[in-house]
Amino acid sequence: MYAKNSFFDWSNKALWSLALLTALGLSACSDDNNDQPKQEINEEISGAYFLNFGSYDKGGSSITRYDFRKDALTNNYFEAQNPQMTIKSNIQYGAVYKDTIYLMGNSADELISVDLQFKPTGNAVREGIEKPRFFVGQGDYLYISCWGKDADFQEMPGSYIAIYNTKTRKVEDKIALPGGPEGLALANGKLYAALNYRPQVAVIDLNSEAIDYIDMPAVSAYFVNDADDNLYLALSSYDPTAETGLAYINTTTDELEDNYVLQGVSTTYASILTANSDASTLYLVAAVWGEPGSIFAFDTQTGEFSEFIDNLNGVNGIEINPFNKDIYVLQSGNVTEAGSVSIYNAEGAHQKDLNIGISPYWTLFLD
Repeated sequence: MYAKNSFFDWSNKALWSLALLTALGLSACSDDNNDQPKQEINEEISGAYFLNFGSYDKGGSSITRYDFRKDALTNNYFEAQNPQMTIKSNIQYGAVYKDTIYLMGNSADELISVDLQFKPTGNAVREGIEKPRFFVGQGDYLYISCWGKDADFQEMPGSYIAIYNTKTRKVEDKIALPGGPEGLALANGKLYAALNYRPQVAVIDLNSEAIDYIDMPAVSAYFVNDADDNLYLALSSYDPTAETGLAYINTTTDELEDNYVLQGVSTTYASILTANSDASTLYLVAAVWGEPGSIFAFDTQTGEFSEFIDNLNGVNGIEINPFNKDIYVLQSGNVTEAGSVSIYNAEGAHQKDLNIGISPYWTLFLD
């Protein structure tokens, strides 16, 4: 059973259910798989799932399912799948790894695993997980960025990477990493960690756990891997004079090769950076708090930004549906009222709006 203030309020035991194929993502870009045999659609899980953070330490976190093929929206989807259970934690981030959805829960701090129908696969893990932020997976392990128990939100001396074994369901090791690791990426056999409270990127040798650093012109948030396994990285700052934008890291030399400046990159802890299927175009959110924001498209061949969608209120993030290439813009005016998703086609023409949960941050795509 869960602890009293754990992620779920249990009134009965959840059952395992079988599920099929998933596609997700920021930490590992989804492909259209045009050269692969067409997969049969699993109608029980097919759709976009919006992870609504809610209001920190006050609840309100929820899951919204949007079956884009049937144009059917289901708010409070977790409760619909699990009668008499409710979400207790705030969902900071979530992603699919090996047919399991892992959710980073804050307040209470925990790692939650559910199957592809959002039914719990076991008790949430709390030991060794303190203020979890983001994760990537490799083999039997998840690497989870954590801010630590006593985060000071200035230098973050107690932050770390938790190494979680998906088979034993335990945190087996921690790699101390001051500076507030946020987004993570795996490339060329190394783990890269964006530091949100220090203008550096940490490069971790997963065999020796030795750490090197790459200096950045600003603090960083999230990565996108390109076709050559090099990394683009969103740079943001509360300092309006900082050189925010996109950094480009050569993962062979571990050097900052380019810095493409774009002022006002969003500081929101959400899906502010994404890419199309071949990472030829990246999309980045630029939004100053309290002012309308914009989505900028970045052409990786020319190295130039162009404004793609403008005059967006309360924009949190952007996601691309890998199955139909629609673009979803996640928005919320405040942390107490329902958020929304505005859907655009690949050319940026507005299609429709959806009313969803409070503070939508991330999206999972299942099929």
